Amino acid sequence: MNKYKTGIFHWFGYILPFEERIKLIKQAGYDYVMLWWEDEYYPYILNRMEFNHILGYYDLKLDNVHLPFENINHLWSENSTERNNHVELVKRWLNECKNCGTETVVIHAVQGADNIFDYSPGYDSFKKIIREAENINIKVAVENTQTFQYAEFILKEIESPNAGFCYDSSHDFVNGQSRGAILEKWKHKLMAVHLSDNDGLYDRHWIPGKGHVDWNKVIGILKKDNIKSFSMETYPYEEEKQMQPAEFLEKAKNCLETVLEKDCV
Repeated sequence: MNKYKTGIFHWFGYILPFEERIKLIKQAGYDYVMLWWEDEYYPYILNRMEFNHILGYYDLKLDNVHLPFENINHLWSENSTERNNHVELVKRWLNECKNCGTETVVIHAVQGADNIFDYSPGYDSFKKIIREAENINIKVAVENTQTFQYAEFILKEIESPNAGFCYDSSHDFVNGQSRGAILEKWKHKLMAVHLSDNDGLYDRHWIPGKGHVDWNKVIGILKKDNIKSFSMETYPYEEEKQMQPAEFLEKAKNCLETVLEKDCV
């Protein structure tokens, strides 16, 4: 039996009702689940405020909640009205998540790889967001994406026990990214992980062990940190799309545990 806690994102590549996905995740033996903070509309309508009730029914613990990143670049806008409107939206999400029992939310600093922003508006936005997080006692983990410089700016400039880092291994092991260096650098602020693999070219989000991620390095660093759960954000590869959802969840968990059992240094 593996001594490490495992988790997976509630969307793992199969179109199923939310409750069915949660049930399958629990049956596969995962300890935690990660959620996306938007209402579900397909195949059935479900208000996001109901998510936690379903998790409670199946006795599945919540690792973290990912906030939507549509229009997240508004946080860096020179237009103060546009910027503050999005700050207020994020603050509303923080309060919703807190009321549903969330300890940690994950947020992108920016969306897209080709944007160039002045740092000052973003600092102002995230300062307000983190202040709200402090007021309601919820943690905000900024995730590494293709343009990490803005997330790193937030990590450097805003000191707070409620501000930290979410490490995504697939984002970090594509062309031009750090290949584990940012995890080593910011492990002292680590609050969440999104573990998955890729081919080194694109952000595939494959099952761990399938691609080019240096798991010996990544897991070696993570095992030295007291993280809540080794949680995956992973989807089926082409041949895996023929598998039943329960089969895929079992395979993903077994592959993750194989990676965790290696003698990483």
